[in-house]
Amino acid sequence: MAISSQELSSLTAGITRLREKGGASPSSLYDLLNAYIDQSGSPTGRDGTIVEAVLPTGTTGMCAFQGKLHVFALSAIDVGSAYVCDILIHPDPAFAGTIKKIHYAKPFLGFLYVVAEFSDGSIYHYWQRSSGVWLANHIYLPGDSVSPTTPNGYQYTASVSNSPTSWSPGVVRNLGDTVQPTTANGWYYVVTEVDGASPASGTTEPTWPVQDGAQVIEDVDTSTLPSNTDTTTSTGSPAGPRYNNLPGGNTRL
Repeated sequence: MAISSQELSSLTAGITRLREKGGASPSSLYDLLNAYIDQSGSPTGRDGTIVEAVLPTGTTGMCAFQGKLHVFALSAIDVGSAYVCDILIHPDPAFAGTIKKIHYAKPFLGFLYVVAEFSDGSIYHYWQRSSGVWLANHIYLPGDSVSPTTPNGYQYTASVSNSPTSWSPGVVRNLGDTVQPTTANGWYYVVTEVDGASPASGTTEPTWPVQDGAQVIEDVDTSTLPSNTDTTTSTGSPAGPRYNNLPGGNTRL
């Protein structure tokens, strides 16, 4: 049986299975596969799926996040620049199996939330929280999380190792004393200069600058109030500390 072809330019009858004398009509279709009819009536081939990359063995699952496709593995695997390999560490250091399946992987509060099942049957939840890759000479505040420049599956959170005493009113100040605001801002402040016979903090907490090397002066008026302001003058003088602030000197990663 000979098969003839017919060039189609536009269709007016759609798809029909009716038999007509004289052969198939160029204005209708019997069937249509991997194509569609556009508004002008012309049949148009549908774009097919192509294999973009074959990812290395050891990667599991896939999720779109922040403009890239993320896959998951137990250790760092080179997946090319178009993909991101997220490392999921099994809680048991002695685990020697594989990731069996990714049950869930979607953004949650700005980071990927992943539920992974391992070959030993265990299932663990991961929230891939990170403030970015570690940077040299960068100020990190307590609670900031970073990833190492060479990914290892862990995130590192900044914490305070030696927390200075919080500011309080009426506290005697000496050179070298360190204080931090009552509401921590990631900085601490060192007394670099004192004035008067009995320098001390005031009754109102100062506004603390958050620039490296900035200064804040806290003056306390120790003069004795005169009994008659019209005839008596004060002989007192201001007394108080001058602070220099230092960034994150006791914040560590």
